[in-house]
Amino acid sequence: MTLAQDITRRFNGDWHGDYGTFPTPGHGPKDRGMSVKDDPAAPDGVLIHSFNGGDPLAIKDQCRDEGMMPQRDIDPARQNSSAWRVTGSYEYVDADGAVLYRTQRREKAGERKKFVAERLNGKEWVFGIKGISRVLYRLPDILAAAPADPIYLVEGERKADKLASWGCVATAVAFGANGWQRGYAAALAGRTVIILPDNDDVGRDFAQKASGDLEAAGATVHILDLPGLPPKGDIMDWQGTPEEFRSIIRAAFSRPKPAADALPGESGPEQWDGNTPPPRRFIAKDWIVRGSAGLLGGQDGVGKSLLAQQMATCAASGLPFLGIEIEHVKAIYITCEDSSDEMHLRQESINAALGITMASLKGWLTTYSLKGQLGNELGSFDAQGGILPTKRYKQIRQAALSFGANLIFVDNAAHVFPGNENARHDVAAFLGLLERLSLEIDGAVVLLAHPNKQHAQGNKQGNETSGSTGWSAHVRNRLFLDWNTPDDGAPSDPDERVLRRSKSNYAARGEEVQFRWHKWAFVRDGDLPANVGAEIAAVARANGENERFLSCLAKLTEERRNVSHSRSAGNYAPKVMAAMPSAGGMKARQFEAALNRLLHLQAVLAAQPLWKGADRKPVLGLAINPDQNGVREGAGRFDEKPQKTARIVFAETCGTVRDGDAENGGKPCGTVGERGCSSISYLEGAALGDAAPIDEGERGEPKSGPSRIEPVSPDLGNGPDDDLDPNGNILGWSD
Repeated sequence: MTLAQDITRRFNGDWHGDYGTFPTPGHGPKDRGMSVKDDPAAPDGVLIHSFNGGDPLAIKDQCRDEGMMPQRDIDPARQNSSAWRVTGSYEYVDADGAVLYRTQRREKAGERKKFVAERLNGKEWVFGIKGISRVLYRLPDILAAAPADPIYLVEGERKADKLASWGCVATAVAFGANGWQRGYAAALAGRTVIILPDNDDVGRDFAQKASGDLEAAGATVHILDLPGLPPKGDIMDWQGTPEEFRSIIRAAFSRPKPAADALPGESGPEQWDGNTPPPRRFIAKDWIVRGSAGLLGGQDGVGKSLLAQQMATCAASGLPFLGIEIEHVKAIYITCEDSSDEMHLRQESINAALGITMASLKGWLTTYSLKGQLGNELGSFDAQGGILPTKRYKQIRQAALSFGANLIFVDNAAHVFPGNENARHDVAAFLGLLERLSLEIDGAVVLLAHPNKQHAQGNKQGNETSGSTGWSAHVRNRLFLDWNTPDDGAPSDPDERVLRRSKSNYAARGEEVQFRWHKWAFVRDGDLPANVGAEIAAVARANGENERFLSCLAKLTEERRNVSHSRSAGNYAPKVMAAMPSAGGMKARQFEAALNRLLHLQAVLAAQPLWKGADRKPVLGLAINPDQNGVREGAGRFDEKPQKTARIVFAETCGTVRDGDAENGGKPCGTVGERGCSSISYLEGAALGDAAPIDEGERGEPKSGPSRIEPVSPDLGNGPDDDLDPNGNILGWSD
């Protein structure tokens, strides 16, 4: 057994008569990226090549360590990392097997790889091949192949070697895509040639140029774009097996080549019979599929932009997105509404939530702000109604292909859609552009959009898109972001969100993911520390109860039913509200806690004149403070007497309310967590436009204590006015 055969067996490879192939270290057991051949003239007596990035010298070192080859002194060139190393050497021979010239791939740390060509001068290799007749790589294999066997033409020698290891007859030319010469076509006259271009413009140009020369020489030519190649990818990057490759060839070329004007995209049982269909490929498992456009909808202020940028970040970092499995791919987020500074701020918060750094995203994530730019439409309609790609579309396409992105978010439809959103044809044609780009990047383009007005008004069924139903019909994936409103009507947390899979052609419809807005990013409750999650839940619950109390009070006032803040009163507000249909399941004790909080904050005022009774005297009761909540419809106020106003101050403690009497020094605002309200409050005008819980001082000025409302009564000239008689009873009140 020869040394080359020993090496082939040691690395679990296959022997092919006079050479062996075996897996490149780090690749799967079916890989055959390494080749070995006995050669007495070569160092150590064997030649080892790799055509998928392996290191032949490392293989030899391993063989030496295992005693298969004799030890030798370390090559000085390998000791010096600044020296050029030969990482591939390919010999070109004539019809008789005589060597004419060779090309070499050389690499050096910190430098771009380079290719050189050398010819034999006696027994020495010298630079240059000027004056030497050019031949196709692996020419003897072509000449020995059966006439019916197809010849595979690729841009580089190691790609041809890989195909040859799969049993194909393959060839290439020196210097890749730029090395094609018309004279090469003569050797392939009368043959069937399958060109496998690299997935870039240079590769496609090579295929077209070679195809024209080959057809002129009498060859039958097919150009095959391998499915699943990344941008700039080639057969070396393709992840399929030899059998999968042969299945693709059988499916693609088992029928005559269609005429130039034939209907494209034909397939059927003739091509499918005997072939295993490839699995669907998702970027976000069951949520975003490769090769299709998607739609992400949601009302104003719900956080679509944040969600899109955070999902792009998860894809770029290879991290799950709110529990959804997502591929590690390059991503682009494009916005027409936010500045670069805003995206920077948003990214810092996203990074903090995910525990990553900006440096870790370099080369994987990029963003573009088109805010204020003219001409952001991606298409324009001609006189016949056809859509034409615009300059902006071409810029986005070029940016995506150059960056190698597989996921693009475009924010939003109002800025980039040029047609009538109610016209199905316009919508279908526009989404066709996004489908085309999704296929080109072997990924997905996700467009952000708003629902129609009916959705915002509470009529959500069938109203998640605005305009024509074509917005939903012509995408394969449609996601919708919404506030998480419980079905039982209980008070909702304004920071909770739900992402719904409203449409999917390739997964179950209706699946939801629940999460919350927290510290300027989206997080799941389960991902928060236990004490933080409990505190947020308590604050959210308290705010929800407050809102329900105010809603019930407004309804009672509208119905002219006055209620009291006193427990001893027959119309004690918490007791009355708990029995109302609009209570939403809240108990009297919850309404009582809300009453204490709202009285303390002066959001609700006690013993206020509401309207005049039959005796022309004012009817007193609880009233919403218009200076803090706005005058709700139906919550009428009587204007014969100046009303209390309020201003925001800060205090170290809030105090509690007992039967309507504020007492400083107690627990703040009722119990809402370990820290109560001394460190968490609600900030108006947060990132998503709604009230959101944040630590005091975050993205704002530090505060010495929680926000408190201090009531201020205008001077009426009669001293203090607390609406109570000397015995502490409410003026004008009658039980």
